[in-house]
Amino acid sequence: MDNRVEVMTFSQLKKLVEELETNNSIHDNTKVFIDTGWDSVQEVEPNAFHVEEVVEFKVQDELTKDFYVGYTLTEKAERMQAQGQAETAVIIRNLY
Repeated sequence: MDNRVEVMTFSQLKKLVEELETNNSIHDNTKVFIDTGWDSVQEVEPNAFHVEEVVEFKVQDELTKDFYVGYTLTEKAERMQAQGQAETAVIIRNLY
């Protein structure tokens, strides 16, 4: 059995932005962060959004033997033993 995390679609993102625009406490200067579960939140830089190609890969948990599905950029596909067709994705690159 493969375990998957649901991936947000661009359509869902647009709907979320529409809903956020109706929130009176959010304005054009409201900052955007990502909560990664650590004590602080991660800043999203203004040039963080990119359109790139991704490929699906699977990794097996050594203890449970369950498979987990993830995605990798096409440039890392061979190293990750990714399989399948590349697809276009919106990437939030936060590297610092």
